Amino acid sequence: LNLDFFVALLSSSGRKHQGSFTDVELSQLHQVSLHFKLEFPEQTFPLAHIQSELLTAFKFHQPKPSKLQRDVAAAFSRIGWDHTFEFETREGLSLDMAQPQTMTAIEV
Repeated sequence: LNLDFFVALLSSSGRKHQGSFTDVELSQLHQVSLHFKLEFPEQTFPLAHIQSELLTAFKFHQPKPSKLQRDVAAAFSRIGWDHTFEFETREGLSLDMAQPQTMTAIEV
């Protein structure tokens, strides 16, 4: 990823459309912010001034596990893999299945 391009794109979007983002878009931007923090830990996220709105929108959308996710979780339970289904991290991410104690996660 190119930091300059990423910052320019997000800064421009934030200035032009800040009041017109839908809840779904704000939720998606929260995920972008998490990725940004991982890729560029020394940088400030360009939309940091609306970070609380992003997190609120993200947490508002409850996970909707698919039948496949439920089936995979059931299969893991049958073979004895103890896990938490739809585990939420402190950052607000929902992981399909996780063993927090071993820091193991499965996304289906």
